[in-house]
Amino acid sequence: MAGGGLGCAGDDALLALCGGGLMAELALQKVGSQMLVPVSDDDQRFVQQLKTGQVIRAEFRKARNPHFHRKFFALLKLGFDYFEPQPYRMEGTDQWFTPEKNFDEFRRWVTVKAGFYDVIGYPDGGVRVRARSLKFSSMSQEHFEQLYSTALDVLLQYVLHPGRGWSRHKVEALVERFINFA
Repeated sequence: MAGGGLGCAGDDALLALCGGGLMAELALQKVGSQMLVPVSDDDQRFVQQLKTGQVIRAEFRKARNPHFHRKFFALLKLGFDYFEPQPYRMEGTDQWFTPEKNFDEFRRWVTVKAGFYDVIGYPDGGVRVRARSLKFSSMSQEHFEQLYSTALDVLLQYVLHPGRGWSRHKVEALVERFINFA
């Protein structure tokens, strides 16, 4: 949760810092063999409010690599920029329209095509396929890397066609260039 916000807990000073909440969630980075330091300014302010010797409890989990998260979204942006919706004839009519481009829907479509979805059942017997959440807390780094690789395959198949000069190597190089300039 690099640069992430603070959730909150504790005594009156901490509650004031946290807006009166009851729990704090902060990101810490290991910088020495036995040292963790706050990642964001909010995390730092929370730690500074603690009294020397004060004990706090925490539940720890490894956060996903934020650089890789940015890399995935750079890949999606590249695919989205080259995607052009095709005119579509509404079934049973002579009416044609060109669907609008929507990044969130594009992201969900790529995620589903990459195989990262849940099938939801409804009381009428119907089902819907829904893209899995990309939140840091919802997907491990390993699964996120699998999603990235498979999403790249999906984009090469449907949007960034090798017949138009695209290759896995070219896409990877562009994505790296995007995130290094951002």
